[in-house]
Amino acid sequence: MFVAENESAKPHVAIMPSPGMGHITPLLEIAKRLVVLHDFHVSFIVVATNEVSAGQDNLLRSSTLPPGLDVVYLPTVDVFAVTTDGMPVAARLSVIVEEAIKPLKSVLVELGKIKAVVIDLFCTQVFDICGELSIPAYLFFTASVALLTFSLYLPTLDREVEGEFVDLPEPVKVPGCPPIRPEDLLDQVKNRKIDEYKWYLFHSSRFHLGAGIFLNSWEDLEPANLKAITEDPFFKRIHTPPVHPVGPLIKQEEPPLTASDADCLAWLDKQPPNSVLFVSLGSGGTLTAEQFTELAWGLELSHQRFIFVVRMPTNSSASATFFNSGSDVNDPKAYLPEGFSERTRERGVVVPSWAPQEIGIAIKPAAEPGSSLVGREEVERVARLVVLEGKDMMRKKIRELKDSAARTMEIDGSSYDSLACLAKEWKS
Repeated sequence: MFVAENESAKPHVAIMPSPGMGHITPLLEIAKRLVVLHDFHVSFIVVATNEVSAGQDNLLRSSTLPPGLDVVYLPTVDVFAVTTDGMPVAARLSVIVEEAIKPLKSVLVELGKIKAVVIDLFCTQVFDICGELSIPAYLFFTASVALLTFSLYLPTLDREVEGEFVDLPEPVKVPGCPPIRPEDLLDQVKNRKIDEYKWYLFHSSRFHLGAGIFLNSWEDLEPANLKAITEDPFFKRIHTPPVHPVGPLIKQEEPPLTASDADCLAWLDKQPPNSVLFVSLGSGGTLTAEQFTELAWGLELSHQRFIFVVRMPTNSSASATFFNSGSDVNDPKAYLPEGFSERTRERGVVVPSWAPQEIGIAIKPAAEPGSSLVGREEVERVARLVVLEGKDMMRKKIRELKDSAARTMEIDGSSYDSLACLAKEWKS
């Protein structure tokens, strides 16, 4: 692998995400910041597979990537040879990564002197390789600090609790953190008998091996959990590595707008301020056909304006489209309730797979007791709550978090300083 002479003089860091847009995007953003703001050379190591992801491909081949950020592809993994149909996302990610990293040691050696390696939470096998090469390895946790504190507590919970966590009579009490209702636990830990749980437990039990943990969060967003992870005796006792809040790491630029994107924004410009619901399942989520129908009916019954980003429903995993984000080819009329588009055309826009998005706030509708299905009446209630009943409180909170997020990424902001301090350490 050829490295330009001017780049070889700079401190060199390798960054390796697991597959999926939700993991690649924030890690690519931290790579850009190291290159542009701190004068690093970064090798961005990509797990290549034979599954097509147009979104991922466009992101990694973007002309906006700065000089000094090199994308390095590992040999392609034949996904169909190492996974099975319907394999849950955490297990799928883990076995793909395990296959992909077989040549990683030689790749890292060939890259030359590396100051540090930053890995995704589903790449913890890389800790062993970095240990053999005496390279400091850091974990990048893409989700919330609340999930990180739970994940660090999971090995203890696994030892102390028999049976399923979802059957516990009381909330799970992670030391120093707000309690978690059993029904709100991460899907990956709701069935302890399957491989997905075993893989998530495997990774969680290895987080302490990192030289540090990057957090895609900031102090004002999750103060209680950040305080717990840095001050509570439990997290000190399990040797939690130093944490570095460097978020929010979001894309600084979007690809050029398509005609449908422009239509969506033109419609939005005609609506009253703060009157439109943005409904999306993220970069790779989807719903069952039954749940999708209930969501659509709930939006219609609410009589609120909306932008509804849809993806073909599936009755397999909720993350069934996680690996092919941006590759969807579908006709929403094929799975929306009959006549939905016609009945809601005056107050709603349906967008297949993607829509422009600002930072917002999430509210979780409640399922019926004993059921995982959220009914249309509950969707209607929450839609009205967001736009009408709770609008002042929510708008104030959104404005506060938006301003806080902007401040923390500026020079002398807490997240900027957190990354700058680590960059200074790597340069020494």
